[in-house]
Amino acid sequence: MSRWANAVPDRTEQQELKRKAIIRAAARIFSRRGCHGATLDDVADRLGVSKAALYRYVRNKNDLLFACHEEAMEIADRTLTEGERAGQTGLEKIRLGMRAYLAEMIGELGVPVLILEENALQGEEAEKIYALRDAYEMRMRALVEAGMEDGSIVPMNPKLAVFMLLGAIHWVTKWYKPDGAWSADDVSDALLELATRGLAANPGPALNASIHMTATPMNRD
Repeated sequence: MSRWANAVPDRTEQQELKRKAIIRAAARIFSRRGCHGATLDDVADRLGVSKAALYRYVRNKNDLLFACHEEAMEIADRTLTEGERAGQTGLEKIRLGMRAYLAEMIGELGVPVLILEENALQGEEAEKIYALRDAYEMRMRALVEAGMEDGSIVPMNPKLAVFMLLGAIHWVTKWYKPDGAWSADDVSDALLELATRGLAANPGPALNASIHMTATPMNRD
């Protein structure tokens, strides 16, 4: 018979929850201060634990950076798979996958700015992330090609299209603030609408009301 009717996480689940909390805290700190400006002490302070407690889950800052990048790539892979399953055309699959990716990243993780600092990683960890990133980009290019074939995307260079899309969404955390006037969903809807209309063979009217959000001064640190 299971203890507590499975209502209480077991030891392994508790450890995974703590590790996720560390990654999320670290991602937000790295996003605000940069990979080189943040320390493990900063992460420990944010979580209200000792630095020694972190060493049960990560060996050093490079290990934590790798964990953040790995988490980001897991989110990217999962949301793109969801978009591929739900979308009917190449363009729709891209929109759904990237919209979910951006919303989760800026709403929960705050990691995209880390991806702009990929050179902060070193050695084998860096090579693993490069391989995951390249595989994701190839999947995106395949969707652009599929969209050109089904008529939803105008003829263009798939590699250039993917670089444009990824650049647009990964730059968001340079200016987005979770406690600002716009929610993660508002920004994700509007930005993906703007970014993908340039690919669309038949853009039509704007799909999302959030595209017409009232202009608000950016809140910067």
